[in-house]
Amino acid sequence: MILSDFGADVIKVEPPKGELWRIGNKIPPQPQSKYPYMWHLNNRNKRGVAIDLKSPDAAKIVERLAKWADVFIVNTPHPAREKLKLDYDQVAQFNPRLIYADITGYGDTGPDAALPGFDLTAYWSRTGLLSLCTMRAHRRPGHSPGRAMLRRAWDCLPRL
Repeated sequence: MILSDFGADVIKVEPPKGELWRIGNKIPPQPQSKYPYMWHLNNRNKRGVAIDLKSPDAAKIVERLAKWADVFIVNTPHPAREKLKLDYDQVAQFNPRLIYADITGYGDTGPDAALPGFDLTAYWSRTGLLSLCTMRAHRRPGHSPGRAMLRRAWDCLPRL
């Protein structure tokens, strides 16, 4: 999203049925909406393509994208990445100048390295921040403190 905000031509690859954020507006605790606002927010200024990466024809499409791209960002766990032929050695062979960005939820080594990681599991839960999202009297999950945290961070920035 940030790269596309700054003018990069970003092509996002999604599975044929779309990613989860396309229906995130219908899943609690997200505020209910008839529009998939989180998907629109995170995918603004991007182009998209639906590819079944498990399909035999997917390799040809990935090759074309890798030859065209300057940056290739992949966020699937390493075992799945290897099965889908998206690891560095397989993708970089198509474009030696390619910048390969490898993102994982739990790092490259350790007991959870092969697990998928998302904000809710890898960041909010594991750091304990999710415990801050409770209504104290009932100990039920409340809304994310994201907006309040951003406001406090904004207030701390020096004014130019």
